[in-house]
This record gives sequence, C-alpha cells and structure tokens, in this order.
Amino acid sequence: MTTPTAEIERQTAADILDPPKIPTEIDGRRPDQRAPVGDWRVWLLHPGRRWGKGYAVSRWIVDRVRTGEARSIALVGSTVRSVRQLMIEHPTSGILAVDPLARFMRSDGEIHWPNGAKAFVCSAENADKPPLRGGGFDTAWPDECDSWGEETTSRKAQKAWENLTLSMSAGDSRMAVTSTPKPGRIVAELLRRAKEHGDVAITTGSTYDNAANLSPQFIKDIERRFKGTRLERREIYGEVPEDVADSLWPPGVFRYRRVKAEQCLRVAVGVDPSGGGDAIGIVAAGQLTPEMFVVLDDWTTTGSPAKWAGRVAKLAEKWGADVVVAERNYGGDMVLSTLKAASTQMPVRMVTASRGKHIRAEPIALLYEQKKITHRSGDAALDLLEEEQRFMTTTGYVGEGSPNRADAAVWALTELTKPRKTWGVA
Repeated sequence: MTTPTAEIERQTAADILDPPKIPTEIDGRRPDQRAPVGDWRVWLLHPGRRWGKGYAVSRWIVDRVRTGEARSIALVGSTVRSVRQLMIEHPTSGILAVDPLARFMRSDGEIHWPNGAKAFVCSAENADKPPLRGGGFDTAWPDECDSWGEETTSRKAQKAWENLTLSMSAGDSRMAVTSTPKPGRIVAELLRRAKEHGDVAITTGSTYDNAANLSPQFIKDIERRFKGTRLERREIYGEVPEDVADSLWPPGVFRYRRVKAEQCLRVAVGVDPSGGGDAIGIVAAGQLTPEMFVVLDDWTTTGSPAKWAGRVAKLAEKWGADVVVAERNYGGDMVLSTLKAASTQMPVRMVTASRGKHIRAEPIALLYEQKKITHRSGDAALDLLEEEQRFMTTTGYVGEGSPNRADAAVWALTELTKPRKTWGVA
C-alpha cells in the first residue's frame, strides 16, 4: 500500500523529470493573421508564399482550445509525416511551438491539452480509416488539400476531404483551410461558396507582409523568379488566377506523384530552341507503364548555345535519357552540332514543327484529361511550365512571350507516346 509520503515523493520526482510547462509564449500574430469575425464555417487562407498561414492557424487552434470551443480537432495533411513535420513539430509555426501546454503523444498520433482537448493526426493516405472517418470533430485544419493527391492518389484525396466534411459534426464546428493560391478543385469550390452562400471567410495577403520574419535573400530569390510575370500575382500576392477560356490544360487537370529514375522505362528530353531572345525550353519526361507518363523536370534557361546545351546534357544524365528531341526550325544544324558537342554519347532526334504549337499540344493535353500524364512532385520546379500550359488554348497561346517550356514538354511526351518502332537517332 502506498503511503501519503511515498506518493508525494513520487509526484515530486516526476515533476523533476517532466516539469509542468508554463505558457510563456509571445503571440506574434499580425492583425491580418487573426481569424475573421462572423458566423463562418470555413476560414480559407490562400496568401502568397511564406505569409505565415501555418503560424496563424496554429494560434487559432490554441485560442479555441483555451476557450473550450475546441475539444476534438482534426489535423489533416497528405501524409502522417507531413502533418507531424509541418503542422505539429515545425520549429516556428507548429502547434508545439506556439503552445507550451500541448503534449504530443507521438505513438498515438494525438496532441493532449490539460483541459482534455485532443487533436488527432489524420491524413489522405489513411483517408478511409479512423480518426478521419467517423470522427466527431468541432475544429479542423486541412493543409494544402488540393495537393493531397501528390503523395497519395487523387481518389484518396477526394475521399479524405469527403470524410473530413462529414466528420465536422460537434459543437460550433469550424475549419481553417491553408492553401497556396494555385487553382484546384477544393479551393475553387470554397471560393464559390464564399460568393454564393457566405459561409466561407477568405484571408489572402502578400509575401511582403511577413518580410520582417524572412531572409532578405529569400525575398530576392522570389523576386528574381517571379517579378514581372503572371505568377507574381499568385505566388507573391496570393491572387487566385483567372480561368483561361478554352484552355487545353484547365484548372484541376494536373496530377502529381513522386518518381525515381529507376521507375522510368524510357526518358526523353525535349528542347525548344529560341528564335530570338526568349528562353530555350528544356523539359524531361518519362514513361512509367505502356500508358502512363510523367513530366520529370523543367530546366528551361537562357544564355549561349554552350550554356543551354550543357544543361540539356546534365538533365539527360540525371534521368538516364534515351533520347533528346530538339526542334530544328530555329538553328537547324547548329542545334544538332551544339548538342553533340555538349555530349558525344547523347542520342539526338531532330524534329520539324510543321503545325502550330497548340495543334501539336492537343493530343498531349487529351492524355492529361485521361489521367495518363502526371507531374513529378517534390523538388520539381514545374510551376512555370504549368502556367504556360494553362494559357495554351484551342486557338493558340494567349500568355506572355513564347511557350518554350510547354513546347519542349510536348516534344518529349510526343516522342514517348509514339510506338516503339519510331525510336532511334535521326
């Protein structure tokens, strides 16, 4: 039988090993990072890059826990790992970083608070399993829901969103959705609800709003990458791009997956040489199965023939390309000799553009609609390529400049989708 003295000694020892946490954190939210007032059900945050949306929602959840409004919370990401790394354990914006009272029970996938509130790790990869399925939540944080299919499948992503919305059934249930402004099915539906039903509150903003907490070099990098382009409005200022009439690649057509070089049966690098001062399109694509293809990398560049040919050679080496497909319309023999000089072992096929870019693109765009072509997720820099594809319409290209990236991708994918017998060096 435990004596009162022994029990006091046991508790004292436990406190020494695991001292009680005292909430001493500083709330660093800007006014625009606080939840809007009103009777909304969904708070959609789609600001520019590094605006601080994760920190804002972590703080919002902690506020609801401390007022007793949040008792059962769903934290939903693409994978369990992404939820832990980005939403819970992130060193500056995760829930553990903003609330010293929160305790993460890693083995259970739960966060516990002293007042009994709990948050549950949920993911699209486990879309049809508890706690996401059947959980009676009063609070939820779905993060980057339009990208859940990148690391799982589109079917699981859809099921995860459906199960989450059906599980928001307890108390004054509310959810905060964090997303990039890139067009996607779920964000598009929430924007429509905001206009038609008024139950969705929207917060947007600029990367520059959070400049005090960002590296000056990061600011320079995003300006160099996006300044003066349509993507600046999306990636820096958080504007949702407008629909493009008759686009061959409408919103929602892009799908994503992780890919390694050894998974590709064949790889082609498409090259669209510039006829002037434009960039030289350089895009690698691979074949995964007889009817499944993937865009792997976009290494489009500007500069001298030696520079862009060198990048072609390095990209071909990275993915073990079987062939490089280059348009001969601009440069002709110079293009071939430049590529050969960059790598004497690189097979090169020269092709002639006899039709407009949009006509060549139509069969490839159809394969996207049939879900036979995906884009590599992860560190692939394909946002500028996708922007060009979005402005390719049934009557021509309506974007800025020339769609060199899109054309290079079409050359590579066209080569891969041809019957095997057409392969070879020109």
